[in-house]
Amino acid sequence: MKAEAEGRGGAAFALLALAAGGGTLLWALARGRVLLYGDATAHLAIARRMVDSATPGLSQWGTVWLPLPHLLMALTVWHTAWWRNGVAGALPAVAALGLATWLLHRIVSRHWGAGAAGWAAAFFCLNPSLLYLSAVPMTESVYLAAFLGLVDACSRYAVRPDRRIAWQAGAWGLAGSLCRYDGWFVLPFALGALLWAGGRGRSDLANRQGGGFGAGWGGAWGATWRFCLVSGAGPVLWLVYNGWYLDDPLAFARGPYSARQIYLNALRHGGARYPGDHALGLAALYFMKAVVLTCGAPLLAVGLLGLLGWRWWRRQAAAWLLLLPLPWYLWAMWTGNVPIFVPQYWPHGYYNVRYGAQLLPAVAAFSGMAVAGLWRGVGRLTLPAAWRARTGAALGVALLCGGGYVGMLAGGGPIAYAEAVHNAPARLAMEHALARTLAARRPGERILMYYGDYPGALADDGIAVREVVQESNFLLWQDALFAPQKHVDWVVAEADGPVAKLVNRRDLSEYFHAVATLRVATQPTIEVYRRNEP
Repeated sequence: MKAEAEGRGGAAFALLALAAGGGTLLWALARGRVLLYGDATAHLAIARRMVDSATPGLSQWGTVWLPLPHLLMALTVWHTAWWRNGVAGALPAVAALGLATWLLHRIVSRHWGAGAAGWAAAFFCLNPSLLYLSAVPMTESVYLAAFLGLVDACSRYAVRPDRRIAWQAGAWGLAGSLCRYDGWFVLPFALGALLWAGGRGRSDLANRQGGGFGAGWGGAWGATWRFCLVSGAGPVLWLVYNGWYLDDPLAFARGPYSARQIYLNALRHGGARYPGDHALGLAALYFMKAVVLTCGAPLLAVGLLGLLGWRWWRRQAAAWLLLLPLPWYLWAMWTGNVPIFVPQYWPHGYYNVRYGAQLLPAVAAFSGMAVAGLWRGVGRLTLPAAWRARTGAALGVALLCGGGYVGMLAGGGPIAYAEAVHNAPARLAMEHALARTLAARRPGERILMYYGDYPGALADDGIAVREVVQESNFLLWQDALFAPQKHVDWVVAEADGPVAKLVNRRDLSEYFHAVATLRVATQPTIEVYRRNEP
């Protein structure tokens, strides 16, 4: 009966999430706000080349970004209109928001009851920043759904250690590990939670049967190896993929397009170090500021109260997995792999502020626990109107936290949306300028360009990706750089980009002529060439 009640309550909040996410998508679509993030355009571009490429196959999965979100987008990205307006990438994100809300409700309901679960699910799915991120082609909601599925499975395993649940935990771990690298970090902690839960239960049983403590822990491993087998396949697959196509299993971490290499190149050219690079205190300051900006100070304060009052040793301890985004991002910032810029601190920019939303499940869950504790605590008081008192207290906290959400809508809007708006103009201006230049292209004429920089220009013109020779075409890409006149009719060369550096300049000057030089402030100059008429 309790499981059925959990399912009904979770389904109601999942429908609320789908309605809110769908409404946000319609709002963004009507105002042309779906593809403000450069990452959104890039995710959509990778999905498109999976179904539309000069060299179709597994090689189109990418190099640095993990493939699961793009595989989900590929289900609808073949629809040209949805590719051009971004809807193809937004649909999986909206669906993932509904799934994540349902899973969070299940987790919190199992730990702290229906009231806390309703609070957590509502403040999770109605968070303004997460709503925007779930209405555009971004990966946040997709990863959160996989992450919460893993936490839910570990929580259920703690109640009833069962091999089927271990398989399910492995499947969720596999999904998360093929979505974001955060998912790799989570796996050993999830394994520890499964071993602890299974070993504790089996040790109790073994002690009662005279088998001893060690017998129980041996049985725990006998069930959780299934989790390792399935979830571990994700990282192994990506290492093999990078080794096969890029000749380096760690190309995603140290290759020319990796975040690390981009950062090192910037340092070589005199760029400043990221805030938090080998400065743990500074990394914590910036990340927690991002959490405040995305989750709201009132909700975070209530969540901290709930966390401080949580007697985890008396409850199912799997809920602590919700806190794992905190050490992950502190480590990622400390190593210099992940920068976070917030407008309040140097360099006063907007960059990856949205990562604060990764801690939203924990903030929503623990704030729900705090409110549930407040409800029970006030109810125990010998007041003439205890019910009205605790209702008033809970409603007051809800209004305070809800007011924090309403305040996010003022000014430039929620921080995730403000980040997109702040960083979009120059990139969009260059994409539109390139699209206007390529509009003179005749059907069937091929283009040589680095697809990772301005793929939105192709979407603007509706140019099929199979008519573009780009970096994931590998051998064809190398051949076109060596002898462009044999393979393409247009060449797009971005200053200091791969085409500008590697194209055969002698053949380019002999067989092609420059048709445009595109300049936009803060963007590298682009030279566009067209092949001479026979």
